[in-house]
Amino acid sequence: MGKLGILGDASNEKRNQRIMKLRNAFNDEQVNTLQEAAQLTGYTVNTVAKWARDGDIPLVDEQTNQPVVTLTAANQRRINEQRQIEHLNYLSMIFNKQEAITIAACAQKMGYPEQTIISWAKEGDVPLLLGAGYGNQTVVPLNDTNTPAWA
Repeated sequence: MGKLGILGDASNEKRNQRIMKLRNAFNDEQVNTLQEAAQLTGYTVNTVAKWARDGDIPLVDEQTNQPVVTLTAANQRRINEQRQIEHLNYLSMIFNKQEAITIAACAQKMGYPEQTIISWAKEGDVPLLLGAGYGNQTVVPLNDTNTPAWA
């Protein structure tokens, strides 16, 4: 094999690795949209869209609000339950310690999109504040089990 063939194989291998990293980020809920994936990877939205199509990853395009590939049983997000429990526990802990009490602050602290934080707050019954413009509204209502001691 010539030098160009070796370079081509290496380039293709690197591309496949980037697609696998994109799939892992999607499964870990680090990215939900093409735009979030582009920001995370540092590549353009068009490049990430090609990887999503080639990797059959149903990332949503924020401009059209549609996934780049049709959502099927085979390409749905596969969440690692243990990892998700760790995320939920960490979210609850930073809220209860008042390290971050709004969706935006939790997203920044954890390095995940706000939509993912909202989803985790609902699943973990964590009454995060929605943020400016929403008054004192929370993602989930306060109740006997989720009201922090400082509230």
